[in-house]
Amino acid sequence: METTNVSTYSFFLLFLGCSAAHAADASDAYFNGQSLSPDQLEQQQQLAAQQNKLFMLVLGADWCQDSRALAEQFQQPEFAQQLAQRFVVNYVDVGYLEHGFSVTNYYGQPTYYGTPTVIIIDPVTGRVLNKSDWQQWTNAASYGEQAYRIYFLEQEFEPLPFSAANKAFEDYQAQRVRAGFAVAGDMLEAYMESSATEPSAEFSELWAELGRFRNQVFNDVIDYHVASDEFPNYPEQSWEKE
Repeated sequence: METTNVSTYSFFLLFLGCSAAHAADASDAYFNGQSLSPDQLEQQQQLAAQQNKLFMLVLGADWCQDSRALAEQFQQPEFAQQLAQRFVVNYVDVGYLEHGFSVTNYYGQPTYYGTPTVIIIDPVTGRVLNKSDWQQWTNAASYGEQAYRIYFLEQEFEPLPFSAANKAFEDYQAQRVRAGFAVAGDMLEAYMESSATEPSAEFSELWAELGRFRNQVFNDVIDYHVASDEFPNYPEQSWEKE
């Protein structure tokens, strides 16, 4: 984006765990236009395996303050050097919540739930290693350097065993999350490209509702990762009503 006159951003905290930042200049854009085809994903994963490193994907957007905060920390010279010793890192631009799903699907994940989403992958097996806590980085701007160092440079990652029933539950709920993203993303783009100084009440209400829903779905996916006969039921959301 070129410029925006938006002055009120706090409502975004209710949604993606990510507050919207002023539009980035082209010179300091981190995510703009970044994408990976299946062939490129395979190539980068193989590169990580050859170098005996983990493969990391960062799904985010330049309008997102937390996405930018994480990218800025990743590019601090000393930290970047240390990060490169452990990971092959690629950024993926989710746009206004309409992109990035082909990447998550490639690794058996039906959606992301916020921005930025950091996905750490075993390059040999292609298995996602950090799903249990990847959501914490949707609040990346609130973490200090020490938290980044502990997680990315010191933590060992142990994947959770997800049952077939859990996968079916998540696949269905992810469709609902993505339907909400489609509606909210269009409204977000229109708002960010407009001269409005505040979001409309309709947009703010939807943004907050979707934030509550996607957080609840993600938390329940993790809580019910083992076999269960009873998964939660959620009421119809506003974007699902005719």
